[in-house]
Amino acid sequence: MLGNTKHDVFLSFRGEDTRNSFTSHLYAALCAKRIKTYMHDTRGDDDGGEEKEAIQQSNIYVIIFSQHYAHSVRCLDQLTKILECKERYGRDVIPVFYKMDPSNVANQTGSYADAFVKHQQRFGDKVQRWKLALTQVAGLSPPLSKIYSPDYILVEEIVQHIWRRLKSNYSTDYQGLVGIHNHIAQIHSLLHVELEAVRIIGICGIGGIGKTTIAGALYHELSSQFSFSTFAVNVQQQIENHGMQHTQSKYISELLEEKMPADSLGLRVLTEKLKVSKVLLILDDMNNSAQIRDFIGGHGIFGLGSRILVTSRSLQTLKDAGVDEMYEIKEMNFQDSLQLFCLNAFKQKNPTENYMSLSRMMLSYAKGIPLALKVLGSMLHGSREEEWERVLQKLEKIPNLKTYDLLKLSYDGLSEEQKDMFLDIACFYREGHDVNTVKQAFDSCGFNAATGIRVLNDRGLISMLRGELMIHDLIREMGQEIVHQQCANEPGKRSRLWKHEDIYHVIRENKGTDAIRCVFLDMCKIKEVQLHPETFKMMHNLRLLQFYKSSSTQALKVRLPAFLHSLPDSLWILCWNGFPQRSLPQHFCPKNLVTLDMCDSQLEQLWEKDQKLPNLKRLDLSGSKNLVQLPDLSHCPNIEEIFLSHCKSLVRVYSSSFLSKLNCVWLNGCTELRNLNLPSNILSKSSGLIVLNDCSNLELFSISITTKDVVLHGCSRSRSIESLFRNCLPGSMIRCMMGTRGGSLFESFSDTFDPNGGAAANLDDEPMDNIHLLNLKVLREGSPSSLFPSLSELCWLDLSYCESLTSLPINLFKLKWLRKLYLRGCSNLEKLPEIEEDMENLMVLILDESGIQELSSTMQNLVGLEELSLHGCRSLVFIPSSIGRLSKLCILDLTYCEALESLPSSIFNLKLTKLDLHGCSMLKNLPEITEPAESFAHMNLAKTAIKEIPSSLAYLVGLQTLQLNLCKDLEFLPNSIGNLNLLSKLDFSGCEKLSELPSDIGNLSSLRELSLHESSIVDLPESIAHLSSLKSLDLSDCKKLENIPGLPPFLEHFVAFDCPSVRRVSSSGFDIKLPSDSKDGIFKFHLTNSQELTQSSQSNIAGDAWQRMLDTAYRSVLFCFPGSAVPHWFPNRCKGHSVTLKQSSLNWCSDNRFIGFALCVVFGLEGMHDEECKYSVFSYRFTYECDDGIHVVPSNDQLRYYFNWKGRERFILHDHTFIWKSYLETQTINHMLSHNAHNFSFQICKYDVGRSWPNYRPRFNIKECGISPLYTN
Repeated sequence: MLGNTKHDVFLSFRGEDTRNSFTSHLYAALCAKRIKTYMHDTRGDDDGGEEKEAIQQSNIYVIIFSQHYAHSVRCLDQLTKILECKERYGRDVIPVFYKMDPSNVANQTGSYADAFVKHQQRFGDKVQRWKLALTQVAGLSPPLSKIYSPDYILVEEIVQHIWRRLKSNYSTDYQGLVGIHNHIAQIHSLLHVELEAVRIIGICGIGGIGKTTIAGALYHELSSQFSFSTFAVNVQQQIENHGMQHTQSKYISELLEEKMPADSLGLRVLTEKLKVSKVLLILDDMNNSAQIRDFIGGHGIFGLGSRILVTSRSLQTLKDAGVDEMYEIKEMNFQDSLQLFCLNAFKQKNPTENYMSLSRMMLSYAKGIPLALKVLGSMLHGSREEEWERVLQKLEKIPNLKTYDLLKLSYDGLSEEQKDMFLDIACFYREGHDVNTVKQAFDSCGFNAATGIRVLNDRGLISMLRGELMIHDLIREMGQEIVHQQCANEPGKRSRLWKHEDIYHVIRENKGTDAIRCVFLDMCKIKEVQLHPETFKMMHNLRLLQFYKSSSTQALKVRLPAFLHSLPDSLWILCWNGFPQRSLPQHFCPKNLVTLDMCDSQLEQLWEKDQKLPNLKRLDLSGSKNLVQLPDLSHCPNIEEIFLSHCKSLVRVYSSSFLSKLNCVWLNGCTELRNLNLPSNILSKSSGLIVLNDCSNLELFSISITTKDVVLHGCSRSRSIESLFRNCLPGSMIRCMMGTRGGSLFESFSDTFDPNGGAAANLDDEPMDNIHLLNLKVLREGSPSSLFPSLSELCWLDLSYCESLTSLPINLFKLKWLRKLYLRGCSNLEKLPEIEEDMENLMVLILDESGIQELSSTMQNLVGLEELSLHGCRSLVFIPSSIGRLSKLCILDLTYCEALESLPSSIFNLKLTKLDLHGCSMLKNLPEITEPAESFAHMNLAKTAIKEIPSSLAYLVGLQTLQLNLCKDLEFLPNSIGNLNLLSKLDFSGCEKLSELPSDIGNLSSLRELSLHESSIVDLPESIAHLSSLKSLDLSDCKKLENIPGLPPFLEHFVAFDCPSVRRVSSSGFDIKLPSDSKDGIFKFHLTNSQELTQSSQSNIAGDAWQRMLDTAYRSVLFCFPGSAVPHWFPNRCKGHSVTLKQSSLNWCSDNRFIGFALCVVFGLEGMHDEECKYSVFSYRFTYECDDGIHVVPSNDQLRYYFNWKGRERFILHDHTFIWKSYLETQTINHMLSHNAHNFSFQICKYDVGRSWPNYRPRFNIKECGISPLYTN
């Protein structure tokens, strides 16, 4: 998002404290906001190199201080590096105190003091630096703390805080983009973001004029105002490669943050979500009008308020695509051109002395095109006057000078190696490629990648944004044209081939030459062709050969002869997906080869005899189903990565002690592999990883590992597990048991452990105390009891879904370092053992969906427990009162404990922020609360059997949300509920027996949302008008509701769909107004199908509508209520679907109080069948005539979405009146006045749903329309 850094945010945290809880939630929330976040993986400590680079490449640092943060040397080293970057680059640091007092961090007291006692012995010199760093960071503001906020609120605060900082920094970053603010202001005036209408805006201009830059600035300025947003690049290329439906699926799923659908049905589901979502979609560089129309599909598929921006080089393309408005970017004026040129040439806004005249002359050639100014300035930066004059002389000699010629001057100044790198980028790498991947490819070809990339960036030929390579289309086209001109008529004599039609010509005609350096072919695009046995014979200088498939479903179209005779020995990189031969050519011996990628090949062996490949670093044969064995790689001493995933015929892997640099081996899915032996120096790096998932026949393996991460999921026949345990480093994470079936797992322990639980004598001297993480998830048979005594350092144990587990040994709760215990889904585990002594370190106990029937009173000895989850424990009947002594417990999940009938009153002694009892269908009463409980902020009692709420609920003085929805037995609410001063959300929806609210409910001064949907309420208390903070009131489907009193002053949404018994609606009155400086107020009033509504009540509603219309604080106003006539205050009305005002606008526009129009329509159903009404979709058209033609006022499509409310279809069963406000912008009013506007026409019309809603047909009878000018009071 900012600058040239790779990450927006770096998260520094203690993994064992918060990785699977708070930090993972924060990471997910940041990613959902498209904030690029670095979170180190779960593998053990690496050498620190990757994390140091990530810190260096991040803009904002979030440091999550948890209880044991200071125990981690890794965290403390991160902290000092972060402060170093803060000092050097002025970057932001956000301290988060998670269940920590900031003073403990600042002063190193409590658990932080304990940590430094240990550190002092080992890291004497570092300790003081660490302490100073903690003190310094703890003093930064704003401190964000879990002590005062529940997790979800704290996450929200952090994300919003980061978003504001990024947006501010991004806006500041755009300050250097000369002249951009005027463009943004003008496009803003076309977007009308305040309107609910869907608007499609086109931005056009010649190449290099700044369309993408301006669109990017708009995206980062506006995206926070939309539910979903995305900036889509390469859409046109994607359509050409994969077709329209695939491309739509890809970008719509990205936009809505969903998985890409697998079929057309999935796409339709996404499209339905899109219809009710407010989105910002930017389509960059679209130059085909038909593709634009087909991709967007019309206004109908986007939710209210959505905005779509399309950039294109062609004004006509945008016109033909049918966009609502267009903005054309013109060339920069002289002053802005001079400033942009100088910023790149002199790194300041004005020329240095003696260069003004030369600068003016340069500007005359750049012609106000920003890209040309930037590249020309960058090329001349630091050059002497003589060099400037030489460049001018070259420019003077070029007839009909074009932007291409200016860009090529910069290319001509590169070294030969740098030219090679630039041409590779221009021809092969799409924008957005990871910079490090590109650098690795260049390094593999023997280039000085770091220097070359820096020079190209300095000269403006490429740029880097957040670790991604960026290259302007014009510069790419210039590079490709240079290659094309090497031999315009014969592709085989060019240095690079990437166009499939050129490669087809060279292959079919066998016209390869030694001029070719690189071939880059998407085999899905080329026509079917057979290679000649000598196809590559003449390509003596080929360094890169990449044959790949952009679609895994298409068949290979490149056929080989019986045998390919040769491949060039000059190759540095060879990638050939689906290589069709049994082995590589016999005489192929590429000494320079660095990368060999033959995924999904037909290879049975790589080569017939061993090869010496001293430079090979990466070998990938994944998916080669016929591969039987891997050759001896002892003559490949520099190999670092081997990928053999899903080589289903592989039975043998040669090992070699010479492969000391190997740190990654993937053998997952090698189902025929039975034995594996890796020497001690293999995978010796601390970041080393070996993956053996689903090697279902692997029986014996010898891994003298020093690696930190071993993955053996599904290795059900292995008899060598015990050696793995013995050889682990301290802190290792063993993920070897997931998916293991059968008792064979524990057969391996029979010689090692006493089955009764004690360690065998022969292991007294070598306990397995190095293992910190043990995952025995999905164990179907066998008992792990015998392991626990010897795993003395175990801190994380997962026994989830161990169906055979019926009991746990007492000694499990004697593992003093155990912090997390997962027993989810252990359906036959009915109780926990007695806990005989205090466990200070166990923080998380997960018993979800287990067979637990009751909790022991000795639970109180879990003194360090912070999270206890019993979700879905359907047999749980009893919770002991001793639970109230768990002073650190802050998360308790009892949802869907369907047998639980009561709770101990001591539960309110806990420091919970949320008590969730959703789905406890046997719970009939809440215990009395005996004293104030400040921590409880959220209580969910939905779907319980609660009959009444105790008056002592008022003791929950911090309660913010109370959910009682679907409590079908709830009859009574105490008056004391009015004492909950912080309560902001109250939900009684579906409470079928609740018939009245207490009068004191009007005292809830903080209440913002109140739902009584589908309750049995008859009357609302008059005091409801005193709810000064209420924004939303939902009374829908209250079939017995008869009277609605005056509404609260700041209400925004009143919803009462299908309330057939309502007779009386009082006038709200307007004693309290919105703040005078408010201009964005909204008010929506929905009352439908109230057949008994009196005439006076209809008049009251119409009067309230009139008052809301006149108040400038309300930009959006909509009323719908039963009625058969346009209200009397509409002076202009007409039977039917349209009404026209013949008079001139001068009468209104000259009055500076004029703000717009009130519009009204009456729908009726005479002669119509009710069932036909549900497919009614309407829009309206509001136009006026001027001297320069007819103008359309943008509509907000209020009617179009009216019949789909929160995903539920609603029908109107008799006549209804709709009234809404059409607020006019000052710019529109001025246009009316200056162009003598007249003949104002308002027309209700069928919505043009086109392809989007093919089955919708209007069935309403439009009885009457009305229009009235609006003036401020």
